[in-house]
Amino acid sequence: MNLLPPPSTLPPGATVWAYLRDSGGQDQDRSINRQLEAIQEYCTKHQLQLVHVYQDEARSGTTTAGRDDFQRMIAQSKELESNPMGLLLWNYARFARDLDDSTYYKSLLRRNGLIIHSLTDPIPEGPYARFVETLIDISNEERSRQTSIDAKDGLRSIVMQGAVSGTPPRGFKRVPIVTINPRTGEERKNHRWDPDPDLIDKVRQAFEMRAAGSTLLQIHKATRLYGSLNSYRTFFTNKIYIGILEFGGTVIEHYCDPVIDMETWKAVQKRIEETSQKRFTELHPRRANSPYLLSGMVKCAKCGSPMYGNTVSDPAKRDEAYRCSRARRKRDCDSSRISRRRLEDLVISTLEEYILIPDSMLATQEIALDNQVHGEARREQKKRTKQEDARVLSREIANITRAIASTGHSQALLDALHEKEAERAVINSELKELEIPIEPIPNLSPPQIESASKRLIERLKSSNLETRRETLRGIIFEVVAERDGPRLEAFITYYYPPPFDLAPTGSLSMSLTPVGAHLYRQTFTYHVVSETKTRPK
Repeated sequence: MNLLPPPSTLPPGATVWAYLRDSGGQDQDRSINRQLEAIQEYCTKHQLQLVHVYQDEARSGTTTAGRDDFQRMIAQSKELESNPMGLLLWNYARFARDLDDSTYYKSLLRRNGLIIHSLTDPIPEGPYARFVETLIDISNEERSRQTSIDAKDGLRSIVMQGAVSGTPPRGFKRVPIVTINPRTGEERKNHRWDPDPDLIDKVRQAFEMRAAGSTLLQIHKATRLYGSLNSYRTFFTNKIYIGILEFGGTVIEHYCDPVIDMETWKAVQKRIEETSQKRFTELHPRRANSPYLLSGMVKCAKCGSPMYGNTVSDPAKRDEAYRCSRARRKRDCDSSRISRRRLEDLVISTLEEYILIPDSMLATQEIALDNQVHGEARREQKKRTKQEDARVLSREIANITRAIASTGHSQALLDALHEKEAERAVINSELKELEIPIEPIPNLSPPQIESASKRLIERLKSSNLETRRETLRGIIFEVVAERDGPRLEAFITYYYPPPFDLAPTGSLSMSLTPVGAHLYRQTFTYHVVSETKTRPK
């Protein structure tokens, strides 16, 4: 295959990185090994110095989640002094198949001084280069979307015939069946899930105990259905026990005879809901008393992990700061602590002086109204992508759980399980919002915008800590932050419209949503940098 020569901006002797990715398996077209061989030969031919190779094996390009070397590359690119001149890719699809991810991360790398070159995508040099590149990214995303649709259609056809792949839930067993390929008429051996007579009594005992108020530990000691307590959390919400199969986005009513009667099922679901509410109630006072206004909203710019509020008290000084959770757990992120007061002051002042002023809100409203017209197709595409991400995480969680059950728990396995469960919880939350019908964005007049701006800024200046916290949660989606010496950099992603409703009287009344934004809101990002001045000696 004829590979495209380097651009004129990458002359002989230039230093380069390479990023390689495949979706898994050595037999696929252009596995990581084959990409690496081609790039090494390419560098030799064109006299480029390959100083580092980043690679993610068996990782999807539709998301950056789980692509650890990709995140390391992005973080390393911010160390401007050690950056090479360029980054080599086999093609742009290996970099990212999501248009938003591709645009954002390539812009970030270019801002940090890297020239990005694809060995196989023909990009002309000159003013039209970015336009052609964008068309290629759109094509890659569309190809990924169509492949996903085809795979899901094939899976749905098999599932509708009763066949289900993978390990059945506890209390069920695999039973051989024959399915028909609807396009070719070909017969194929598959399996369905049927109740297992040897375990049904224990399954019913577990549900009856849970309905009566028994704890998971008590149920585990009595039934020993699983090897660990974590497995019971999805066990009690699986609808297959009342005869309903949910698999791969397909729902089949009356898939099998119910194992649990409806009265017991409802009692268990009520119990689960009450337990969840109790936990939130117990945690809420701690949240309310916490000084950290941005808890749950701040992410580390280096690795993308959540940042947590950390308070250290000693006789000389009390230190309150946001710190990277990954740096604490895995010790592989070197992000610096960020002063709580400095970051919160920066975010609030940016909201008050730029984002929430009437002129900015009017301009944002115009963009949001225009975006909404074209947003429905993108929304459906995002929903399908999130559903696939959730299924991948569910398989990974099941694999880890089986490993714990068969070999016993270790700290590494438990950490991996907790991390995957947290990722799945975020995706499930996003999917719930994507299921809500889109409501029209209110087209507010300038006086209404001015009134809303004034009210929101007043709430941000409130002396009541919880009022300020709720207002921030209603406005901000996330804050991606990083400190480098005296320089503090943040990307504030916020919602439009802010948390208010237009009352029938024509006045504006607040309607805060601390746990997330209404689906019809759109997100916008504001970049802000703060420099502290060194005091003269």
